[in-house]
Amino acid sequence: MTRKSSLVAVIVSAACFATLGPLQTWAFAQGAESLSLLAVRFAIAAVVMAAAQAMRDPSALKVGRTDLLRFLGLSVTGYGAGSLCYSFALREVGVSVTTVLLYTYPAMVSIIGWLFLKEHFPPRRIAAVIMTFAGCALVAGVFSSGVALNAQGVLLGLGAGLGYAIFNVLSFRTLGTTPRLVLMAYTFGISAIGMAGIAAFTGSGTAVARWQPQAWMALAAIVAVPTFAAVMLYLGGMRGMGAPQAAVVSTLELPFAVMLAAALSLYEPLRLTVGLTSTEALSPIQLAGAAVVLAGVVLAEWGSGGVEVDGAAAV
Repeated sequence: MTRKSSLVAVIVSAACFATLGPLQTWAFAQGAESLSLLAVRFAIAAVVMAAAQAMRDPSALKVGRTDLLRFLGLSVTGYGAGSLCYSFALREVGVSVTTVLLYTYPAMVSIIGWLFLKEHFPPRRIAAVIMTFAGCALVAGVFSSGVALNAQGVLLGLGAGLGYAIFNVLSFRTLGTTPRLVLMAYTFGISAIGMAGIAAFTGSGTAVARWQPQAWMALAAIVAVPTFAAVMLYLGGMRGMGAPQAAVVSTLELPFAVMLAAALSLYEPLRLTVGLTSTEALSPIQLAGAAVVLAGVVLAEWGSGGVEVDGAAAV
């Protein structure tokens, strides 16, 4: 995959990830609950990805104990942990603050690579990380009045960012030897088991039986777009441009999500079906924030060439 195609893949994956909010809202309006939704989502995604890999090369699904431990780490400290922290942070500090805390992960990816993997953290990327984070804060409206904060919620939000940062770094180091479908089939499978266990412990697992048919339709869309398509595109793009650069570009997800929510709110029948509340047009501050995010992405990519992936060449 060329540098340009990798960039396009990550941008499209950000657009796919942006559909998660409206689709989750639709599922919640039809009786789904966050923990059980995560468990079923990851379980179905694992089966779909394993089936897709079996159609290509079933022998690749046979992995050793070392690989299983690696996938366990990707779930427990990475994707699964990040998803769980994000889910609980939403309850504590709301969508806006949680989203901004989540988008500390591009900085965390670069810092982890710099501290532990001896990767470069050039001034251009430092500036890009700061710009995209500030832009996300403006788009999310975190500086508006009435935003509530508490220590537990902030820590959970930062935990979500750290989880996704660890997933970015570890998955990038694994992609050289493991197909994307195998990587995510096992990571999602392990995450599904963990989420199901937590859901059963908290008593929310029985909620699945009360889901309305439209909740399953929303889940099917969640698995297809912001899970399967988004993750496969992101991993493919990350392999071609490196984890730090891909993480910065992925911050386009937030402007995409806000614009999608605004667009959906303009169409009354669809808005009522999905269960979205009325959304006002984007404010000048939000538009400025989206422009800052875009400028940060352009800065990160400007003259970057192909040097970002050198650190994984031997892995």
